[in-house]
Amino acid sequence: MPDRRPWVAVVEDYGPMRALLVQDLSGSGFRVDSYADAASLWRQFPHRHFDLVVLNIGLPDEDGFSVSRRLRRHTNIPVVLLSGYGSHEHQLLGLREGADAYLVKPVEPRVLVATLNRLARRRRADQGALPGTGGWWLVEQGWLLRPPGGPDIGLNGHERALLRTLAAADGGWLSGDRLEAALSRAGGATGRRLLARTVWRLRRKVAAFTAVTLPLEEHQGAWRFVALSDERRPPGS
Repeated sequence: MPDRRPWVAVVEDYGPMRALLVQDLSGSGFRVDSYADAASLWRQFPHRHFDLVVLNIGLPDEDGFSVSRRLRRHTNIPVVLLSGYGSHEHQLLGLREGADAYLVKPVEPRVLVATLNRLARRRRADQGALPGTGGWWLVEQGWLLRPPGGPDIGLNGHERALLRTLAAADGGWLSGDRLEAALSRAGGATGRRLLARTVWRLRRKVAAFTAVTLPLEEHQGAWRFVALSDERRPPGS
């Protein structure tokens, strides 16, 4: 059976604190990977399907604000910032940079666990919603994209092929080469830049019809759609 526990990436440069966080979170029902710096996190991103990220702000190579901003730009993974700075200015900055929560050290373990459980429940609800109640769905044999609470959006052949391939991956990362191959099979124009053009046009189309951000993520040439279901293949089938 697949491991359904929420998967947390902990990024903390101070070894004893990192070990304590891993111990507390593992003992509270989370899967945990830990890293001493931002570079180690980025190296693992194409190979790990994290549900949550816990970040220390004072990392040695890239501050937590910057990491949070990059995560928000390219993913929908909830982020919790940890910091010794408790001023309102620092908290506001962290939330403006995309963090979902800002906790001041020393962090009470029960508060961190409760925060992560809340964010994990929200993420599961986003991923598992039925058509018309939330989440993103492909309907009418994949020719329409249904955003949460928005109107159905018509797709062309390449957009349909792209999204059906991503939906079949259940939120997992797919290489650009694999997606390019799926687009080529859909016919019409081909080439190495076809994927970039298709994504660009799809983002423009979605932005014209809804205020909801398209949760299509890219990192180092790999792609995923976090919460997309196909009516021909409901979640968990």
